[in-house]
Amino acid sequence: MERDIVVLTDENGEDVRFDLLDIVDYRGADYAVLLPADEDADMFTILRSEPDPDDSEDCLLIGIDDQKTVDAVYLKFQERHPEWFSDG
Repeated sequence: MERDIVVLTDENGEDVRFDLLDIVDYRGADYAVLLPADEDADMFTILRSEPDPDDSEDCLLIGIDDQKTVDAVYLKFQERHPEWFSDG
């Protein structure tokens, strides 16, 4: 299976690689569901995707301040991918 890797720059200027697991539509906006690619992590990151005004072929991933939105997107992701959450 081919992995979709996204490289983001953290607050210290370091590049961090993420697996792009899904793009979830919620209330007319797209949200990227990410998982750190270079470590054995189980903490999902959810960021809002917006077109990059400087590059029509790229997008910007923006942090989300509203916890209710994060929770709703995460729930939709769980519904779309139950295999990530099964116990067996």
